[in-house]
Amino acid sequence: MATVLYSFRPSWFYLLSLLLLLGACRSAPEPDRPPVIRFGHDACDYCRMLIGEPRYAAALRTADGQERRFDDIGCLLHYLHEHPEATDARIWVHDYLQKRWLQASQAFFVRSDRLITPMGYGIVALDDSLAADSLAQALDGALTRFDTLRANPPPEPVQLR
Repeated sequence: MATVLYSFRPSWFYLLSLLLLLGACRSAPEPDRPPVIRFGHDACDYCRMLIGEPRYAAALRTADGQERRFDDIGCLLHYLHEHPEATDARIWVHDYLQKRWLQASQAFFVRSDRLITPMGYGIVALDDSLAADSLAQALDGALTRFDTLRANPPPEPVQLR
Protein backbone atom coordinates (compact mmCIF):
# COMPACT_ATOMS: atom_id res chain seq x y z
CA MET A 1 0.00 0.00 0.00
CA ALA A 2 2.86 2.40 0.73
CA THR A 3 4.12 1.78 -2.80
CA VAL A 4 0.80 2.86 -4.30
CA LEU A 5 0.76 6.12 -2.32
CA TYR A 6 4.39 6.78 -3.17
CA SER A 7 3.79 6.31 -6.91
CA PHE A 8 0.61 8.41 -6.68
CA ARG A 9 2.32 11.46 -5.12
CA PRO A 10 4.69 12.07 -8.01
CA SER A 11 1.69 12.03 -10.35
CA TRP A 12 0.19 14.96 -8.44
CA PHE A 13 3.55 16.69 -8.49
CA TYR A 14 3.85 16.31 -12.26
CA LEU A 15 0.27 17.42 -12.82
CA LEU A 16 0.78 20.51 -10.67
CA SER A 17 4.05 21.29 -12.45
CA LEU A 18 2.37 20.94 -15.84
CA LEU A 19 -0.45 23.30 -14.81
CA LEU A 20 2.03 25.90 -13.55
CA LEU A 21 4.06 25.62 -16.74
CA LEU A 22 0.97 26.07 -18.91
CA GLY A 23 -0.08 29.11 -16.88
CA ALA A 24 3.36 30.67 -17.27
CA CYS A 25 3.28 30.11 -21.04
CA ARG A 26 0.00 31.94 -21.51
CA SER A 27 0.20 34.07 -24.61
CA ALA A 28 0.90 37.76 -24.26
CA PRO A 29 -1.60 40.31 -25.59
CA GLU A 30 -1.40 40.68 -29.34
CA PRO A 31 -0.17 44.19 -30.17
CA ASP A 32 -2.14 44.26 -33.44
CA ARG A 33 -5.48 43.51 -31.78
CA PRO A 34 -7.49 45.75 -29.47
CA PRO A 35 -7.72 44.84 -25.80
CA VAL A 36 -10.68 42.66 -24.93
CA ILE A 37 -13.58 44.64 -23.51
CA ARG A 38 -16.16 42.83 -21.41
CA PHE A 39 -19.16 44.98 -22.27
CA GLY A 40 -21.33 45.61 -19.23
CA HIS A 41 -18.45 44.68 -16.89
CA ASP A 42 -15.38 46.80 -17.74
CA ALA A 43 -15.23 50.48 -16.78
CA CYS A 44 -13.98 53.32 -18.94
CA ASP A 45 -10.42 54.30 -18.00
CA TYR A 46 -11.33 57.98 -18.25
CA CYS A 47 -14.82 58.52 -16.82
CA ARG A 48 -15.20 55.17 -14.95
CA MET A 49 -18.64 54.49 -16.45
CA LEU A 50 -19.35 50.89 -17.43
CA ILE A 51 -18.69 50.25 -21.11
CA GLY A 52 -22.03 49.03 -22.35
CA GLU A 53 -22.35 49.80 -26.04
CA PRO A 54 -19.75 48.42 -28.46
CA ARG A 55 -20.56 50.90 -31.25
CA TYR A 56 -19.13 53.80 -29.20
CA ALA A 57 -16.15 51.99 -27.63
CA ALA A 58 -12.47 52.73 -28.10
CA ALA A 59 -9.29 51.13 -26.78
CA LEU A 60 -5.54 51.51 -26.81
CA ARG A 61 -2.39 49.56 -26.00
CA THR A 62 0.83 51.36 -25.16
CA ALA A 63 4.25 50.22 -26.37
CA ASP A 64 4.90 48.68 -22.95
CA GLY A 65 1.65 46.68 -23.09
CA GLN A 66 -0.64 48.78 -20.88
CA GLU A 67 -4.25 48.54 -22.03
CA ARG A 68 -6.93 51.21 -21.73
CA ARG A 69 -10.63 50.94 -22.55
CA PHE A 70 -13.15 53.71 -23.19
CA ASP A 71 -16.93 53.94 -23.43
CA ASP A 72 -16.87 56.99 -25.72
CA ILE A 73 -14.40 58.23 -28.34
CA GLY A 74 -14.41 61.58 -26.53
CA CYS A 75 -13.11 59.87 -23.37
CA LEU A 76 -10.26 58.38 -25.45
CA LEU A 77 -9.41 61.82 -26.86
CA HIS A 78 -9.31 63.43 -23.42
CA TYR A 79 -7.22 60.57 -22.04
CA LEU A 80 -4.69 61.05 -24.87
CA HIS A 81 -4.64 64.82 -24.26
CA GLU A 82 -3.89 64.25 -20.56
CA HIS A 83 -1.30 61.52 -21.28
CA PRO A 84 1.01 62.86 -24.00
CA GLU A 85 3.40 59.98 -23.29
CA ALA A 86 0.90 57.70 -25.09
CA THR A 87 1.97 59.01 -28.52
CA ASP A 88 3.23 55.56 -29.53
CA ALA A 89 0.05 53.74 -28.46
CA ARG A 90 -1.91 51.54 -30.85
CA ILE A 91 -5.46 52.93 -30.93
CA TRP A 92 -8.70 51.30 -32.03
CA VAL A 93 -12.27 52.54 -32.32
CA HIS A 94 -15.39 50.51 -32.84
CA ASP A 95 -17.29 50.93 -36.10
CA TYR A 96 -20.63 52.63 -35.49
CA LEU A 97 -22.49 50.58 -38.11
CA GLN A 98 -20.67 47.24 -38.07
CA LYS A 99 -19.57 44.94 -35.27
CA ARG A 100 -15.83 45.33 -35.71
CA TRP A 101 -12.79 47.27 -34.60
CA LEU A 102 -10.94 49.79 -36.75
CA GLN A 103 -7.52 51.31 -36.37
CA ALA A 104 -8.21 54.91 -35.39
CA SER A 105 -5.79 56.20 -38.02
CA GLN A 106 -7.79 54.45 -40.77
CA ALA A 107 -11.30 55.38 -39.60
CA PHE A 108 -13.55 58.24 -40.67
CA PHE A 109 -15.23 60.15 -37.84
CA VAL A 110 -18.54 61.95 -37.69
CA ARG A 111 -19.02 64.63 -35.06
CA SER A 112 -22.55 65.92 -34.45
CA ASP A 113 -24.56 67.37 -31.58
CA ARG A 114 -27.39 65.12 -32.79
CA LEU A 115 -25.40 61.94 -32.05
CA ILE A 116 -26.23 60.64 -28.58
CA THR A 117 -23.11 58.85 -27.32
CA PRO A 118 -22.55 57.48 -23.78
CA MET A 119 -20.81 60.59 -22.45
CA GLY A 120 -22.35 63.09 -24.84
CA TYR A 121 -19.33 63.85 -27.03
CA GLY A 122 -21.25 63.05 -30.21
CA ILE A 123 -18.40 61.33 -32.08
CA VAL A 124 -18.61 58.01 -33.93
CA ALA A 125 -16.21 56.11 -36.19
CA LEU A 126 -16.92 54.43 -39.52
CA ASP A 127 -14.81 52.37 -41.89
CA ASP A 128 -16.39 53.66 -45.09
CA SER A 129 -15.89 57.29 -46.15
CA LEU A 130 -19.14 57.39 -48.16
CA ALA A 131 -21.18 56.07 -45.22
CA ALA A 132 -19.45 58.54 -42.91
CA ASP A 133 -20.13 61.44 -45.27
CA SER A 134 -23.77 60.42 -45.64
CA LEU A 135 -24.20 60.18 -41.85
CA ALA A 136 -22.51 63.55 -41.34
CA GLN A 137 -24.87 65.18 -43.85
CA ALA A 138 -27.94 63.52 -42.35
CA LEU A 139 -27.02 64.74 -38.85
CA ASP A 140 -25.72 68.18 -39.80
CA GLY A 141 -22.35 67.03 -38.54
CA ALA A 142 -18.74 67.20 -39.61
CA LEU A 143 -16.63 64.51 -41.22
CA THR A 144 -13.10 64.38 -39.83
CA ARG A 145 -10.06 62.16 -39.26
CA PHE A 146 -8.38 60.99 -36.08
CA ASP A 147 -5.36 63.30 -36.23
CA THR A 148 -7.66 66.32 -36.31
CA LEU A 149 -9.73 65.03 -33.39
CA ARG A 150 -6.62 64.20 -31.39
CA ALA A 151 -5.20 67.70 -31.92
CA ASN A 152 -8.53 69.31 -30.92
CA PRO A 153 -10.36 67.21 -28.29
CA PRO A 154 -13.99 68.15 -27.79
CA PRO A 155 -15.04 70.13 -24.72
CA GLU A 156 -16.07 67.96 -21.81
CA PRO A 157 -19.82 67.48 -21.49
CA VAL A 158 -21.49 69.34 -18.64
CA GLN A 159 -21.91 66.17 -16.56
CA LEU A 160 -18.11 65.62 -16.41
CA ARG A 161 -17.08 69.16 -15.39
